[in-house]
Amino acid sequence: MSATRSMPSSLDAIVRQVEGLKEPLLKEYERSKQDDFDPQRCLDLLANLDSMAINLEVLSKTLIGTVVSKFKSVSGTHDEIATSAKCLVKKWKKLAKDQLPPSNSSAAPAATTVKRTPTDATSISSASSHAPEEWKTLPSLRHNVCVKFLEVLSSSAVGVERDQIVKTVSEVEAAIHSHARGDKQAYGAKSRQLNFNLKKNPDLRDSVLSGEITPGRLSEMSSQESCSTELAKQRQEEVNKLQESRRLDWEQANEHKINEMCGIKGDLLKASLFTCGRCKSTKTTSTQKQTRSADEPMTVFVLCTNCGNRWKC
Repeated sequence: MSATRSMPSSLDAIVRQVEGLKEPLLKEYERSKQDDFDPQRCLDLLANLDSMAINLEVLSKTLIGTVVSKFKSVSGTHDEIATSAKCLVKKWKKLAKDQLPPSNSSAAPAATTVKRTPTDATSISSASSHAPEEWKTLPSLRHNVCVKFLEVLSSSAVGVERDQIVKTVSEVEAAIHSHARGDKQAYGAKSRQLNFNLKKNPDLRDSVLSGEITPGRLSEMSSQESCSTELAKQRQEEVNKLQESRRLDWEQANEHKINEMCGIKGDLLKASLFTCGRCKSTKTTSTQKQTRSADEPMTVFVLCTNCGNRWKC
């Protein structure tokens, strides 16, 4: 009996220690977005977690796995942090998998006939394929959306109990349904968009499971807001290139790039076929365009890079 009484206090002590490390890790992650954080402190916090006797119950109560998973995307000069986070998450996934009851255990032959309830703790690698009872009353479209979200969110959380994931999925689906206001097309489009972005963005999945992003907020997020950092950066670069190409002074602003691509350098930069009638400078550039019929010569458009004068000939 004494051993039984001592276990809760020991478990509570570990939970308190993990919670004590969770908050500073979250702060360091937020600071890392601006590259203004202490890498050594992050490594020390991760090392402390690695040295602790953390079991599946501690993972479920603290959700520390969702916080540590965030650091897997830290790269650049801080690859050591990402590596430590990946190793720690992998260790916890294996721990969660090992603590699940085996499906073909000879010690408990009747276990194969018992269905897992929503309160059964589940690891990422073994998400249940059976929908909860409360979803079976939903229309087929909403039921299928819930199942897809369950599969996606179950692939990210470490040690999160299945009933908590189910609760989050139900709230997310209900928020999408409310946001669509009975429009099936809008509901389907929003569901597909969030399902895709949740698959591609592990930080978004972790934020939803940890409660940082509420289901209501998630249902209102645009594709740009919910996409991964890499995809957002890529899209912004494409927008910048498009805006740059629409500039009226693009040729003038990118003259050095054009000259470099065409191999124009040295004395060739001073050479010109045209002289500006306004400032008499020979620093001019020209382009040719077919503005008339095909049997007519092309029109030459000239720009003086010295004073900005333009003319055609």
